[in-house]
Amino acid sequence: MSVHRSFRMNIWDVFDEKNNLIKEYKYWKLLIRNKQVRLGSCVAILKREAFPLGKVNEQEMAEYAKIARELENALEKCFQPKWLYHMVLMFKDKQIHFHLIPRYGDQKRQFANIEWVDDNQPDPFSQKMKE
Repeated sequence: MSVHRSFRMNIWDVFDEKNNLIKEYKYWKLLIRNKQVRLGSCVAILKREAFPLGKVNEQEMAEYAKIARELENALEKCFQPKWLYHMVLMFKDKQIHFHLIPRYGDQKRQFANIEWVDDNQPDPFSQKMKE
């Protein structure tokens, strides 16, 4: 085991699969992000270990497209975002996963007694909430 791998975190623990799983697919799992950087933020995690992104096969990517469509439809029904960011960052872990971050432009949303404000800044990981 390399030194790098010894510090690697379990992605399923990082995103709290036990409490945050929305739906399991053949190749992916869709979880709500425990850190809601934008209302409706999710993460799609490939079930097998693969890195870099080029190691994801055609069947897995086709299924990811299905997940994206389903999530876009669900978010549209619930919160009407303007668009959805799909980001593959993997700064801390090398398990393929997409951060799915809805963007609302400058429009506010109310949910769970929280006012969600998307300040339309390019950094989708900054979020303002008012309780």
